Amino acid sequence: MSPLLSVEDLVIEFDTARGRRRVVDRVSFDLAPGEVLGILGESGSGKTMTTMAVLGLVAGEPGVMGGSITLRDGDDEIGLLSDLEQVISRKGKRVSKNCRKWRRMVHARMRPLWGRMMTAVFQNPRHSLDPLMTVGAQVEESIALALPDLTAAQRGEKAVDWLDRVQMNEPGRVHGSYPHELSGGMCQRAMIAVALARRPKLLIADEPTTGLDTTVRAEIVELFRALLEEERRSMMYISHDIREVLYLADRVIVMKGGRVVETETAENLRLGRGQRADYTAMLLSAADLPSGAAA
Repeated sequence: MSPLLSVEDLVIEFDTARGRRRVVDRVSFDLAPGEVLGILGESGSGKTMTTMAVLGLVAGEPGVMGGSITLRDGDDEIGLLSDLEQVISRKGKRVSKNCRKWRRMVHARMRPLWGRMMTAVFQNPRHSLDPLMTVGAQVEESIALALPDLTAAQRGEKAVDWLDRVQMNEPGRVHGSYPHELSGGMCQRAMIAVALARRPKLLIADEPTTGLDTTVRAEIVELFRALLEEERRSMMYISHDIREVLYLADRVIVMKGGRVVETETAENLRLGRGQRADYTAMLLSAADLPSGAAA
């Protein structure tokens, strides 16, 4: 079976006061249909920048500078970076990019894919939810895009059902509530409902439990696991919490300094089977997990 997503030799760079800095250095991986891929690494490892490139949301200049990202929709292959070379110019050792033109091209390509093919849950749901719309209206908006033939009453019923599926207490009341009336954990549950109600092929969760207390974090992780078993969606789960990643993922890539240092099944990492890269072994040891043999 062909991968749903293929990333090959992805390069992301930013101009800083000290010159150009490469933050993602030739990262490659595949994601199979129905697979949960964990991306693990410390802050600054490049894991979030990699997923932002998949979503077409890399901010800053020059941004994405090389590689390919291929998304498969049935028999169609969509090259998300296929026009990148058109906006990059090379003069000797100097490489520049027409960032304004690239942003227009990315928006035109990604707009039909956002929601339908891929969507994301970020670490601060209050920044993602519209403060001027009720939670129910936002879930209904996703449902309307996925099922446009439903009546308003049917959309309302399905929205309440989704809020119930994400284990929201009193889903009927929450349907009519605004984001500021909910706790952080409730907002994250609402954001998960908004994301999944659109029925995307790929869900990207970027540090979705950051900022939540320990009990709520555990509840959100369990919620993801239950919904993944029910929905069988492909998912990229990004975190620096190795226990969360190993609990949810089928396969894990470990990143450090903008590079992939290891790719392994979550089961082998959990059980300490096989040889480990030094950095992976250090992460496992810090979490009191078996680190396996040194590579």
